[in-house]
Amino acid sequence: MPTKAVITGWGKCIPPVELTNNDLEKLSDTNDQWIVERTGIKSRRISHVDGTDLAELAGRRALAAADIEPEDLDLILVASTTPDLICPSVAAMVQERLGAVNCAAFDLNAACSGFIYATANAAGMIESGFVKKALVIGAEKLHGVMDYRDRSTSVLFGDGAGAAVYEAVEGEAGVLAVDLGADGSKGHTMVLKSMGTNGNVFNSLPPEEMALHFEGQAVFKIAVQGIAASVTRVLEDTGFDTEDVDVVIPHQANARIVDAATRLLKVDEAKVFSNIENLGNTGAASIPMAISDALDSNRINPGDIVVLSAFGGGVTWGSIVMRWGERTERLKIHDGELPPTDASVFEILEPNLRFFAEHHGLDPDAPIV
Repeated sequence: MPTKAVITGWGKCIPPVELTNNDLEKLSDTNDQWIVERTGIKSRRISHVDGTDLAELAGRRALAAADIEPEDLDLILVASTTPDLICPSVAAMVQERLGAVNCAAFDLNAACSGFIYATANAAGMIESGFVKKALVIGAEKLHGVMDYRDRSTSVLFGDGAGAAVYEAVEGEAGVLAVDLGADGSKGHTMVLKSMGTNGNVFNSLPPEEMALHFEGQAVFKIAVQGIAASVTRVLEDTGFDTEDVDVVIPHQANARIVDAATRLLKVDEAKVFSNIENLGNTGAASIPMAISDALDSNRINPGDIVVLSAFGGGVTWGSIVMRWGERTERLKIHDGELPPTDASVFEILEPNLRFFAEHHGLDPDAPIV
């Protein structure tokens, strides 16, 4: 039987500091009702550590769940739009920290579609026989590029990391089909000019160019149509239709985007998994984090047909159909945690708020809230 890439381990890392809609009311002209009605988000997490720290912990938890030692890995692939550094890559830094001395490591940037693109790469290497065990991580520290006085973007995004271990397995389970695409002519709808979120991130560009540029209405239309078309194509490749699908795990971009795409595809809403309410849009981390939460809530069973789909800047899109393997419970649990912090959410956001203050005609030395 053919060899396929099967998820055998999973993990996530959620920073402890919460940024609620009530907190955002103190920073811009918004309120809880306005945010929830338009996004489905009530809160998101803000990281007090580097994105690489999030990626490392998510990776350790995924390896423990699969009961795999780091030195047995053949590949570490990290999807991120907000790496700490451009070079060395997050994947290389994670490799060093884990002691995964026998594997290749590189980063990939396809924005919010990153985990789909990374999985496609890992699955292809597994199917070719080049890789036997791969650790795929999605990690983002998006708060580092947010202007929190701009309600059009700041209400959406949060920090976090998710990871999955893919192993080569003979049989019917695993990645069955992949659809990837891009349209650079629409790249202007989501633009991030900054380089790396570590160090003096605010010194490279003026405030008006530093923050994530996000054209919400245009992105909504492109995303809904793109996700629906991509899922349709990937299901056609497998011979399945929406009735054959057991679980859909979309990129947690915005509840309205997910709902609209679901209706367009005529997918039963009960099959669609969502955890956006308390995590927000975590970019490339959203799908692996959602996979972990879906398993923890018993939404995925052995043999289930699972569809993953995402849309992101570039613009990019991608969908995957997989048949879930036998494992739905962790073999081991990694009990490590992030270092604790006593910092408040506004103390963590202080560099952002002071940097963008003059852009909004405010005194950067004035009290933050």
